[in-house]
Amino acid sequence: MIIIGDAAHAASPSSGQGASLAMEDALVLAKCLRDLPDTARAFAAYEQLRRRRVERVVAYGARSASGKAAGPIARVVRDLVLPLLLKRFATQAQDWLFAYHIDWDERVQLQQAA
Repeated sequence: MIIIGDAAHAASPSSGQGASLAMEDALVLAKCLRDLPDTARAFAAYEQLRRRRVERVVAYGARSASGKAAGPIARVVRDLVLPLLLKRFATQAQDWLFAYHIDWDERVQLQQAA
């Protein structure tokens, strides 16, 4: 048995990535089961392939959620500055989050631990 999606790594609702991570998990797990000869190796490869991205997305969600409770002065500054920053930096700075791609045709191989 394997646990994927929010059951394994619940992202903060403020990250908006819960459903995306679940779909990514399902696709990567399917690739691993397709390409590796037994389920133990497939599950190990799945964890190896997903861990770094999932931990990064969950950490991003935690950081963005903790910034939601700004004080009155911080809210004014944030509301004035954020639109300018988003126009300039949001698409480039968050490509890792929103432009993530899983190549279905790429074959999965279990990497040996160093």
